[in-house]
Amino acid sequence: MKQALTFLTYPNGLKAILLLVLYLGVGFLSIQFAMLPSENFAVIWFAAGCGLVIMLELGKSGILLALVGSAILNTPTYYHFLSHSNTPYALPLSIILGIVPAAIDSWQAVMAAKAWQNFIDKNNRPPLQNPSDLPYFWRKICFMPALISMVIWHLLLTCSNTIPYAGLFTNLQQMLLLILGDTAGIFVIAPIYACWKSGELTNKFRPALPYFLALLFIVVLGFTVHNYLMMLVLPVLLLIAIHFRLAGTSIALFLLFTLSVMGTAYQSGPFIHFNPMISFINLQLFLFSVGLTLHYLALLQELLNQSKIQLETEVANRTEALAAANLRLEELVTTDELTGVANRREWQRRCEEAITYARRYQQPLSILLIDIDHFKNVNDHHGHLAGDLILKELCRICTAELRATDSFARWGGEEFVLLLPGTTQAEAMLAGNKLRQSVEEQAQVEFEEKKIRITISIGVAMLEDSDPSLDCLLNRADQAMYAAKAAGRNQVQCALSHTCYSR
Repeated sequence: MKQALTFLTYPNGLKAILLLVLYLGVGFLSIQFAMLPSENFAVIWFAAGCGLVIMLELGKSGILLALVGSAILNTPTYYHFLSHSNTPYALPLSIILGIVPAAIDSWQAVMAAKAWQNFIDKNNRPPLQNPSDLPYFWRKICFMPALISMVIWHLLLTCSNTIPYAGLFTNLQQMLLLILGDTAGIFVIAPIYACWKSGELTNKFRPALPYFLALLFIVVLGFTVHNYLMMLVLPVLLLIAIHFRLAGTSIALFLLFTLSVMGTAYQSGPFIHFNPMISFINLQLFLFSVGLTLHYLALLQELLNQSKIQLETEVANRTEALAAANLRLEELVTTDELTGVANRREWQRRCEEAITYARRYQQPLSILLIDIDHFKNVNDHHGHLAGDLILKELCRICTAELRATDSFARWGGEEFVLLLPGTTQAEAMLAGNKLRQSVEEQAQVEFEEKKIRITISIGVAMLEDSDPSLDCLLNRADQAMYAAKAAGRNQVQCALSHTCYSR
C-alpha cells in the first residue's frame, strides 16, 4: 500500500494528477461520442491506452490511479442505467459495478505494461522503433490484454444484465466490439506516448499541422457531404507517414479514429449499416486496416532514414580513412622511413620549384651537402643500430635549426641536403658553420653504455646563372663537401664559382 501511494509525493503527485486528468478526459470523450446507442459501452476506449501510459510512467503505484480513474468513469454510467430501469439499490450497486470493471481495466493496463517492459528487457530499447517490432506490439501489447480483460468484462456485464442477453450471435458481436474498442485505445495512444518519450512528437507536430488540418477537412467532408470523399484521407495519411513518420502518423490516427467514431455514432458516413453494431465493426475494420498499414510505412520510413544516415556516416568514415591512408601513403612516398625527414625525391621536387622561383624573381638560393664524419667506423664498431640512432640524432638537431622556408632531407646513406631559399653564399656559410657547431656540441648517442659523438663536414654552393640544372649545383656542393673532408673534416667549405664538375 505504501508503494502504491508513492505517486502522492511531489513531483510524482503532479504527474499523477496530469495523468488522471488525461485518463478522465479521453474516457469522457469515448463515453460522450463513442457510446453505442443501444448498448452501455463505448466502441473506442482511449482510456485503455492511457492506462498503459499511467503504468509505464508510475510503475506499480499507477495501479491505484488507473483503478480510481476507471471507477470514476464507469460508476455514473451504471448508475444512469440502473436508476432509469428502477433497479433497487441503484447507487451502491452502481458503485460495485463501477469498481469491478475498474479492477479489470487496471489489470489490463498491468498486462500491457508488462508486455511493453518485457520487450525492453529483451531488446534493450522501447518498442515501435523498427517494423519488426509491430507484430509483437499489435499482438502482445494491444490485442491480448484487451482480449482477456474484455471477455471477462462482457461476462460481468451480461451477468449483471447491464447488457441484456439478445442471443449468442449478438452477444458475440458485443464482445468483439469491446475487444476491438480497448485494442484501438492502446493501438492509438501507445505510439503517441512512444513518440513523446523519444522527443519526436514535439519536433514533428508543428511541421505536420497543415497535414492534420487537411485530414480533418477531408474526414468532415466524408461524413457530411459525400461518403466516398473519405478515400482522399489515404494519400494524406501516406504523405504524413513518409514525411513525419510514426510521430505524425500516431496523431493522424488519433484524429481519424476520433472523428470517424463520432460521425458513425451520429449515423452518418460510409460505414453505416441498419445494425449499429455492424456499422462500428465496419468502421473498426477500416480504421485498423489503415492503422496497421500506416504503422508499418512510418516505421519502414524511419528504418530507411536511419539506414541512410548510417550509410552516410559509414561513407564519411571510409572517406576519412581513405584520406588518412592517402596522406600516410604520401608520407611514405615523400618521407625517409628511418629519420622521418623528406627523402631524396621529395627534396629534389622542392628544390626544382625553389630554383624556378629564384630565377624568375632574381632571388639568391643556396644548398648545403652534409656528410657525417667517420660514419663507417660507427657502423663497424657499434653496429648498424647505433648508426641509425646517429642518423636520427643528426636530423633532430638539424631540423631544430631550420627556418620555415628551409627544406632538409636525407640524400642517401649518411649524406643529407639542406635547401636555403633567399640565402646568399655568405649567409649559407654562416648557417653551415652554425649547424656544424650545434652538431659538434649536441650530437651524442648513448649505446650499450657507451657515448658516441659525431661531427659533420658541409659543402656549400650558391645557385648561379651558369648552373644549367640542379645536378650542376649539387655537383659543386659535393665537391665542396669533399674539400671539407680533405681539409680535416668538421668544417664548412664553399664551392668554386662558374665550375660544373662531372660527378
